[in-house]
Amino acid sequence: MTAQNTLGVQKVFGLEPEAVAAQLRSITDDFSVAYAKTGMLFSAEIVIVVAEHLRKTRIPFVLDPVIEAEAGGRLLRPEALKAVEDYLIPLARVVTPNIFEAEALTGVPVKDTASADLAAQKIASLGAEAVIVKGGHLDCTDLLRHGGEVHLLPGKRMSGGNHGVGCTFSAALTSYLAQGFPLPEAALQAKQFATLAVAHSMKVGSGIGPVNQAAALREEADRFRVLCDVQKAVDLLVNEPKIFWLIPEVGSNIGMAIAGAVCKEDVAAVEGRLVRAGEKARPSGCVKFGASSHIARVILAAMSFDPRARAAMNLSLEALTACETLGLKTAQFDRREEPSGTDTMSWGTLRAIEKAGRLPDVIWDDGAIGKEPLLRLLGKSSTEVAHKALRLARLLRDGKI
Repeated sequence: MTAQNTLGVQKVFGLEPEAVAAQLRSITDDFSVAYAKTGMLFSAEIVIVVAEHLRKTRIPFVLDPVIEAEAGGRLLRPEALKAVEDYLIPLARVVTPNIFEAEALTGVPVKDTASADLAAQKIASLGAEAVIVKGGHLDCTDLLRHGGEVHLLPGKRMSGGNHGVGCTFSAALTSYLAQGFPLPEAALQAKQFATLAVAHSMKVGSGIGPVNQAAALREEADRFRVLCDVQKAVDLLVNEPKIFWLIPEVGSNIGMAIAGAVCKEDVAAVEGRLVRAGEKARPSGCVKFGASSHIARVILAAMSFDPRARAAMNLSLEALTACETLGLKTAQFDRREEPSGTDTMSWGTLRAIEKAGRLPDVIWDDGAIGKEPLLRLLGKSSTEVAHKALRLARLLRDGKI
């Protein structure tokens, strides 16, 4: 047990080996275990107890040879390292040291791919079936040695806290192996899982922030909610004939981004736009992520000013008078002011926000040669934007302005 925070490990309380043995028996006497993972073990006595239990039960396991915490603090007694080498590594299916742990186990300073492979070979010579030397402290490329073959798992450095990223990787690897994934694929999936956990790490405390293992689930849930919201918005629009008159000649689109969106693939919209057909607005494709770069650029630019502005829809400029009647805040940009080499939608959105000094409800422009005048409704969700569009359409078609 530990007393620790983002600043480091302040105190370690070693459990009695008998307590660890009892805990292991409680689990394996009751449950069928497909795969296990070891992490912080602290003492040689605990290492030996764990190794003996895993040997008797023949449970395959991932060995994460945790020696020190990322935030600082020794988690494995120096004399326990020899027990890890003698008792656990010979039984392990996969060993996942970082470069410092690999050096501690082998004496090989890991500086590059060649030295990482040398360290992996030395660990494998102790009996492990496979070794993954994690490269997070180098260029983020992990090296997997398995069955005499070497696989490189490239990655990119993510901004954010990395407290717990090594344990997250080994736990995810264990999970994918338990599901039956081949080791190279399991390692790649685990790396992607850990990368996402770092990208969504929590900014808490005064030290190194913890990674967020729930990030993948939260993003998947958010993507599902966004898809449902955009589809609901589309259903609202196609069931109101009056919206037909506000669909521009180039077609319309409505989209919504996930929280923290950074690219087009994080924005769901209608594939191929909403078009005029039989005096109704009709979607020419399905709702999907990455469907519209146009509406995505508007949303991403707006989100850079206010992360809550996650949805937008483009309409004919004929709706501008109705926007003003409803009291919607409007802002304009002039395409003639656009610097060369810029993206019109990103630049125009930010330019209008800059001129207004706030996030408006509506951003519009007069068009240009070959460019139709348009307005873009902004909102927190696509259904909110759709309801605004319907109010505008009804106001115009009912002759109330």
